[in-house]
Amino acid sequence: MKTLSNLGLAMALGLLVAFGSGYAARAQQLSADAASIPFGNFNTFVNGIQPQARMPAQGTWAEVINVSSRWMVIQNEQGQQFPIASDRVRQFMIRWPMPTAAITNRSMLEVSGADAGSNVIVADHVDVFEDDAQALVTPSVNNHYGDFQTLPYGNFQTIASYGAAQQDPFGMAAFEAYRKNASPAKLHVVGHAVSNDPLQVAGFGMNWYNIQPSLGGLSITQVTVGTNTYARRGDLVYIVPENLSPRSLDVSQLVLYKKIPLRAFQP
Repeated sequence: MKTLSNLGLAMALGLLVAFGSGYAARAQQLSADAASIPFGNFNTFVNGIQPQARMPAQGTWAEVINVSSRWMVIQNEQGQQFPIASDRVRQFMIRWPMPTAAITNRSMLEVSGADAGSNVIVADHVDVFEDDAQALVTPSVNNHYGDFQTLPYGNFQTIASYGAAQQDPFGMAAFEAYRKNASPAKLHVVGHAVSNDPLQVAGFGMNWYNIQPSLGGLSITQVTVGTNTYARRGDLVYIVPENLSPRSLDVSQLVLYKKIPLRAFQP
């Protein structure tokens, strides 16, 4: 039992090292006496020294190499493999490629992009939500100023961009932001589709926004709630690790990327 306990602890430490940011840089900081032995593809540290490692704030990419109803095993670009229990994923979503022609007035769109003025958003990606997946989003229009300031439209929004938070029932903070910054750098809009050609999304009231492709083009994906049933070997995933345990890598968000539209998938 003691040996199994040690192995479980070693697995957790291996996960910490593998998913910490800056793999190569931190590997050089480890003690030269830190021994490792193979345990699957985990780097198992057995010298009792806990590596100085941090979780990546923005997540990491990996590939599905095995999947069952209760488990998914992923492999990162370094060839390291990690098990994820299905009950240890807080949010699981799937992105399916979707043609523009499949978007209807019942579809909800989410788009973020540069505000080109005159209700035009220049974007490189649009997410589409249908049926039950629409519960994942809420209609909104937000102006983004720089990296941190966000001014939502609507009544009684709390604006914290100017120091002390204040109630702004009449949108005066947005007016002040326009006066000081000329125009928002970015727009984030969630709403029902108005048209698919040209691609338009509804804002508040009678407003709508035209979505124009960026210079790099425009990708469109349908977002659905995920289960392991849809995962296949070779699928790409983007994960945001949350916690590490000997049993599983706990994930706050897992996004599975499919290569075919949802309607073409054969269970």
